[in-house]
Amino acid sequence: MASETVLKYLQDTNRPYSCADVTINLRGAYTKSVIQKTLDALAEAGRIKCKLYGKQKVYVAIQSEDIQEHSDVEDYDSQIKVVTQELAEKNNVLKESESKLKKLLSTPTTETANSQINEKKINISRLENKLESLRCSTEVISADAKKAIMDKHAGLLKEYRKRKRLCVDMIEAVLEGYPKSKKNFLEELCIETDEMLIGEKKVLPLVKQITYPRYNNTGDGYPYSGPFKQFVSQVDAIPKRYEVTLDLNIVTAV
Repeated sequence: MASETVLKYLQDTNRPYSCADVTINLRGAYTKSVIQKTLDALAEAGRIKCKLYGKQKVYVAIQSEDIQEHSDVEDYDSQIKVVTQELAEKNNVLKESESKLKKLLSTPTTETANSQINEKKINISRLENKLESLRCSTEVISADAKKAIMDKHAGLLKEYRKRKRLCVDMIEAVLEGYPKSKKNFLEELCIETDEMLIGEKKVLPLVKQITYPRYNNTGDGYPYSGPFKQFVSQVDAIPKRYEVTLDLNIVTAV
């Protein structure tokens, strides 16, 4: 019983002791003579080591069984490397999974997608019906006919601008002897210019109607239409000292 107690004490403390030290540290559990005999017996049995320093013996537990071999340390290092690599691979898989999850969460659910598809189908059906109605009720012109219309429009617009310039020149000629401002003159005759119309509509007026009236200061002929209608209708109000004769073909802008 004493041998097991002494051996366990030496192994737990893992440091050299003399017989007196062991006796004191075991707090008198055994006498010094019993501990001395026990230590000598354990040393002879090879369970502990005994070294003589002068006249004093020192005993220590054998540590060869508790010391790890170098190969064991290498095994642990290799295992750490393997586990570290596996951890890195798992982290990459986790990142990919999180990215896929984020993408899936941002997409509509099956129920929402089906609802959106139904809405698109209804909208497509409505647009197809509208298109068919337009095809049936609208006369489709060819590309050549469209080009001819656009060319005619361009020609008429050019002619309109030319004749408008003539009218403007005429107004400027009248204003040379007119005692008031141009604005007052236009307001008195209720004349609307293209600039006024563009300011109201915010768009450039298009040519939609063509008229070829004749008018003179005797009042014969057809009435004008368009921006200069009021000017022509009230031209007789101009003082007699101004000789004004209008014989213009006006292209009306609406």
